[in-house]
Amino acid sequence: MTELLIQPEEYQVADSPTVLTVPLSASLAVCIHDDTQGAGGALHLRYSASHNGRPSDLTDNTLSSNLLLLDRYCKEMRGLGARKTSWRVRIVGHVPINAGMEAPVASVVDLLKAYFSDNRLPVDCKEIKRAHGILLRMEAHSGKIVVSDAPSSSSP
Repeated sequence: MTELLIQPEEYQVADSPTVLTVPLSASLAVCIHDDTQGAGGALHLRYSASHNGRPSDLTDNTLSSNLLLLDRYCKEMRGLGARKTSWRVRIVGHVPINAGMEAPVASVVDLLKAYFSDNRLPVDCKEIKRAHGILLRMEAHSGKIVVSDAPSSSSP
């Protein structure tokens, strides 16, 4: 099975047996699956830039950029034959345990929920609060999602 790594501000879509892997650290994945077409995708977004371990202020430009990327992602999903009326939308986010993340998390998640509610699509949302990042793996064809601890970046 092909495995694709998705970095922040990137997305991948597939309608074949592919695993979409998203390393989440102060970021979220927007996962869309259409089981009628066997198509799925994942979009990786940061909540905000950070400076010295603290989040920077979100700007209208950042939120607008997120919306443009989301529009392109959804267009590619439709290009695979996925129909919005059949989409299952899930948001999985890693929320670090440091002060100041509540506002950026809420802003980005609210923006995404509003985007999909305009299309009358329910959104399942799960925020995982941990000191260290997590790894999301989604099987594009089946829509199955598995979340685990991110592998340690230190070597033995």
